[in-house]
Amino acid sequence: MLKQTVRSQLIKHEYHKDYLYILDGVVSVKRSSDKHWQVIREVMQLPAVKVVEHPDVFVQHSEYTLDDFDYFIELRNNEDEEITYEKINKPEFDEQDGFSMFDFE
Repeated sequence: MLKQTVRSQLIKHEYHKDYLYILDGVVSVKRSSDKHWQVIREVMQLPAVKVVEHPDVFVQHSEYTLDDFDYFIELRNNEDEEITYEKINKPEFDEQDGFSMFDFE
């Protein structure tokens, strides 16, 4: 998976424990389909390295936690900006819940 990409399937050889999987949390939450989420669930079960960009958004709107990932990617506006994940408000996950662009800070 690549940044800003919604995938509906992976090719058989793309399922491998030696691969590095990068998930774009915002794209996955805002623009993806059920098929994309099925790919995410399959990848999350692999014993491979998983990286998430925008982990706060992804965790708030999925069944996953920060502990499910090996690395996080966050972009900063300036080098003095500190990014923390101490207070991520996560409502009880319900796959049927909808959200709008106003759910994102």
